[in-house]
Amino acid sequence: MKADHKPPQADTQSGGFLGLSISTLLGGGVWVMIARLFTQIAQLAGFVAAARFLSPEEFGFFAFVSAIAFLLVVVSEGGWAEFIMRADHGEQHLPQLATIALVSGASFTIMGFLVSLSIGWLWFSTWQTWLFLLFSLWFIPAAVNTVYDGTLVHRNLLNRQAVIRIVAEAAGLAVTLFGLWVGWNILALVVGRLVTHFLALAGGIRVIGWIKPAWPNRMVLGEVLHFARYIVSVRFIVFGRSYSGTLAVGALLSLADAGYYRAAERIVAAFSELVGEPARMLAWVIFRRAAGQAVDNRGGDPVSRAGNLFLPVLFAVAAPVYVGLILVAPNLVDTALGATWAPVALVVKILAVRQLLSFQGYVTEPLLSVRGEVQRLWPLSLMISVASIGMMLVLAPFGLVYAAVGQCVAAGFAGVLAIWFQSRYGKLNWPRITANSGLIALAAAVMFVGVSSIAHWPIELQLPAYSQLAVQVLVGALIYLGVLYASWRWTGWLKSGH
Repeated sequence: MKADHKPPQADTQSGGFLGLSISTLLGGGVWVMIARLFTQIAQLAGFVAAARFLSPEEFGFFAFVSAIAFLLVVVSEGGWAEFIMRADHGEQHLPQLATIALVSGASFTIMGFLVSLSIGWLWFSTWQTWLFLLFSLWFIPAAVNTVYDGTLVHRNLLNRQAVIRIVAEAAGLAVTLFGLWVGWNILALVVGRLVTHFLALAGGIRVIGWIKPAWPNRMVLGEVLHFARYIVSVRFIVFGRSYSGTLAVGALLSLADAGYYRAAERIVAAFSELVGEPARMLAWVIFRRAAGQAVDNRGGDPVSRAGNLFLPVLFAVAAPVYVGLILVAPNLVDTALGATWAPVALVVKILAVRQLLSFQGYVTEPLLSVRGEVQRLWPLSLMISVASIGMMLVLAPFGLVYAAVGQCVAAGFAGVLAIWFQSRYGKLNWPRITANSGLIALAAAVMFVGVSSIAHWPIELQLPAYSQLAVQVLVGALIYLGVLYASWRWTGWLKSGH
């Protein structure tokens, strides 16, 4: 069935917030949150199972190999999804985008095969060569799926996108767990992720319909590649920032240390993606809708007004997540991974601080894209990555903790840069955002002090780690929500985005 390239009528309805009903907006956000929560639970379950079956050295080896594969996935995915999401005319080029994605994915798959076969027999054993070949099969489904993902978001079918992700992740987890149980070891992780990619693509085809590829003309190809080069370059830089820690620690210290560091990054990334992915998706919808609204009678800019409201709400979600992670890290690591992985806990705490310092970066890409300032993303990401990688290379030789502290310093620099770019090119009112976020910071601080002050009680009662974790989460949630609600009732903050 050929895809219908016309956006649904629901996209053009008036009323509600920025042309979307409140129920549609919140419903879509809830579905994205549910899918992201399930994805993180599934991936964490696979990670925990792998930690139980693999040694830190084996896990570090997997981290090294997968980093190379992820680099090629990032490039093969291009910016096809973002091209579709950024404006209404993106769907007019779906057949051409499908062709570009297929060619991109196939090219990297062939390249992966050739590299694996040509150098595998020189440096690697047979099973390691097969591992690299399996990684190469990721590229085609990952690249093509971005076209379907972008279309689902553009049509506000976030609920269906969520169902697809849940089903794909569940199947991938089942394959991973089965593979670990029967002794596939590292191969189980690769095959499980491959199953997830293919099922996600199949789900997109089931909902949208098969997008029949059509060869793009020169104008369309030029427009797509011009836009994609900024997205790809930004993600390439972000990739370097994300994986420089694992690679640097492994090269400068040991594979076991690389395993520890990657495990800490993976735990923090689970919470980061739980916050960041819904934030990014909703930011695309909200800012794109706002960009299509006329300036009101008071001269207010809809995009600025939307951002001035959205950032404090995002902070209200991010603050308890990352502060809570700092508080529960030791019990979380002990419960999930076991005593062997105890060195991970302190690194998790430090990396949680890093995420809290740079949460505002979640919305930079959609904001600058709808403002027509997508070219600003490249220098921004480059400066942030240079700082992150530089700190890693300088401090990693001194140990895991020093490497993680260096990432906090780099994150503080990244947060300041993001605010400056969002203010100058995205035209957000950061003094207003800061004023609306003050009581949120107070609630998070009270939560931290409150949970820390009773931390000795569960220990004195000799509760197991998982019970201590549950007590910390429950008490922290009650304190944070109570203080936040009382502050809102008392001051009425966040009533205006002007």
